[in-house]
Amino acid sequence: MQRSFFVALLLCMLAVGVQAATSLCEYQSPLTNLSNLTLNFAYQFHNDPYGLETNDVSQGQFGVNYVRLYDSPEYGFDVALQNDMMISAEDLSTYTITADMNYKRYFAAERDVFAFAGSSVRSSSSFLKLGLSFSLGVGSGRFTDVTPLAKATRIVDFLVERGSLSDYLHPVDLKILALEIGSEAVYDSLVELLEVVQEVIENSGLVTRTGGLDALDISEITRYIQEEGFARYCGWDLKIGLGYVLLDPSGGANDLLLSGAFNYALATTPKAQFLIQGSVSGAPQFLTTHRIDFTGSYDYLVSNLLSVNAAYNFARETWGGESTDKHRVSLELVLTPVETAKVVAGMFLEHRPHFLEWSTDITLSIQMDLL
Repeated sequence: MQRSFFVALLLCMLAVGVQAATSLCEYQSPLTNLSNLTLNFAYQFHNDPYGLETNDVSQGQFGVNYVRLYDSPEYGFDVALQNDMMISAEDLSTYTITADMNYKRYFAAERDVFAFAGSSVRSSSSFLKLGLSFSLGVGSGRFTDVTPLAKATRIVDFLVERGSLSDYLHPVDLKILALEIGSEAVYDSLVELLEVVQEVIENSGLVTRTGGLDALDISEITRYIQEEGFARYCGWDLKIGLGYVLLDPSGGANDLLLSGAFNYALATTPKAQFLIQGSVSGAPQFLTTHRIDFTGSYDYLVSNLLSVNAAYNFARETWGGESTDKHRVSLELVLTPVETAKVVAGMFLEHRPHFLEWSTDITLSIQMDLL
């Protein structure tokens, strides 16, 4: 019942974003360079007032999540690192570490077909040893950073709501504004960029004030342009490869590895980001030995201070024909009082092998964005 509720909520949020969809994904950036590093920590201590040590609680959670996505006309690469630790004074402490990296080289700058080389590292308190594999293959698809157009749209929305513009910019003017914001690196200073942005907006003929944009308008435009931690991207890629297991985490012999992966990103509006990631890998005896991972997530920016994140994760490991499935559903409310710090209230539902029912966790944590 709980799982159905969260899945339905995720679909409804996605539907809202699609209904209000804009053409953000039509924006083509010559260079995509996105990175995010997030740390989160939560701790709970409870001393039983009746002196029963078995009822004492002292445990904490620590997580690191790093993602880097780079794509140019000639080549690209992506890096993903995730570390989750559960430290407990009363029970077993556990950890899971996964790291994936792929480098791809396009056959032609104007085409989306590429060759890639990748590696994967996995470690867990439940593994016999470290897992390490390498792969080579081909694929198709690209990702593009549409953050400049998303920022331009948010700027125009603010100016219209404040009454500084009588109507929304023409799509051509909006794309020109986005191109200027995306070319921030070529300007000698932020002041120079702001002058060009102001000129584009005022030349639209939609400014309601005789003197043009005022100081508050310029201040908010500056804030949107410099906003850290805000990124939107679109695109997809599909990879098929052949690899080799250098270290088997289950303690088995080294073997060939068949692998495939699919990634899809959609920014329905400047406030919404939808992402699907899926991968499958296994030995030539695929039906008896393989791993499947799937993640679907949806982020919605309610306001400058509040955002909502929903996600579903599925993982299946099959060894010797025996499968173990893990399901995890999460819903988080993220409050951002300052740009680099977040207060997160989350609910997590998880089901693992041998669980009689779904576990439910409610947490309140603090996150720091370092990149």
